[in-house]
Amino acid sequence: MDELTPLLTEKAKVRIALVGLNFGGRWISAYQQHPNVATVGLCDTNETILHRVADSHGIEHRYTSLENILESDEYDAVHLFTPIPLHAEQTIAVLEANKHCACAIPMAVRIEDVRRIVETQRRCDVNYMLMETEAYSPTLMLAKTLYDNGEFGELQFLRGVHYQNMEGWPGYWVGLPPMCYCYHGLGPVLHLTGKWATHVTCLGSGRLPDAMQQNYGNPFPVESALFQLEDSDVVCEVTSCLFQMVRPHLTDRFYIYGDRLGFESAQISGGKPVVFEAESGPLLPGQRGRNATTRYRDVPDLSGYVTDAFAEYVHQAQFNQGVLLVHEFIRSIVENRPPSIDVHTAANWTAAGTTAHQSAMQGGEKLVIPRFD
Repeated sequence: MDELTPLLTEKAKVRIALVGLNFGGRWISAYQQHPNVATVGLCDTNETILHRVADSHGIEHRYTSLENILESDEYDAVHLFTPIPLHAEQTIAVLEANKHCACAIPMAVRIEDVRRIVETQRRCDVNYMLMETEAYSPTLMLAKTLYDNGEFGELQFLRGVHYQNMEGWPGYWVGLPPMCYCYHGLGPVLHLTGKWATHVTCLGSGRLPDAMQQNYGNPFPVESALFQLEDSDVVCEVTSCLFQMVRPHLTDRFYIYGDRLGFESAQISGGKPVVFEAESGPLLPGQRGRNATTRYRDVPDLSGYVTDAFAEYVHQAQFNQGVLLVHEFIRSIVENRPPSIDVHTAANWTAAGTTAHQSAMQGGEKLVIPRFD
């Protein structure tokens, strides 16, 4: 049976529906081109958007209601790209329909909703994956290769940032606590190390106008947190800002420092990451500080991270993070295993951000991050 398994999984097909096409539209081609996908259906409550996007991709299966998809036996999985306030309830509905669920970040914004999702996934026994794009960026894959090869030496410090101006975005974004959307900064470094966050202390910075505080009761445009990691002496610093701060949006935003190697993402989108490598051997007499070389590194071609049948598409694709996430989600289904960012990992990342905001509201009190495993 073991010898037949690879052949069987190569032939296995998944039928998937994408829900919410403003963001979801850019993921369609990856699903259409994936060798383990049989059918792609599209759903959006806006019929104009639905038909325009579906026509451009030659897709016949179209829906204006998630409920119609969940009631159908024509789909095995659903990928949610819907507004943040809908994520928790829609995720639970997908899981309870015994369909695998991929969901854009965040998993939820309340601890009780995280708990409900974990309990539902455990009861229904279908896959859940949090689709954190930065955890599969080309830059993170380069850093992860260095980390897995032990080139950093003893890890000493991690840092992630998420700076994004959300002015003009849909109204539910207004006043969202920055740490409830910190995963572009937190997710990559936790994914790199395979560690979970256990404790956090966080401070807010600046002040939102009163009118922007009405949705969530959050006064802070910026929040900065220190996370302690499980079974580790390393601290991870994460800063997140969604409003009231001038900084161009940056796709990769993490920094990794060991005693032999340092790694910094590009400071401007489109730039190259930098690697700092300490000289080896003893210090020379009178030398103060160890010299380090500075090298810009090219990010890898991500086609090497997927099956051969999908490699050519990945090599040509522009939305690199998306195609690797699509591949991981689909392969986890056909291989009957949890995805890399499974429900428990997603719960830790989400609870870490939510608890960090609670700490900021309590003046930086150190708090334990709830566990759901």
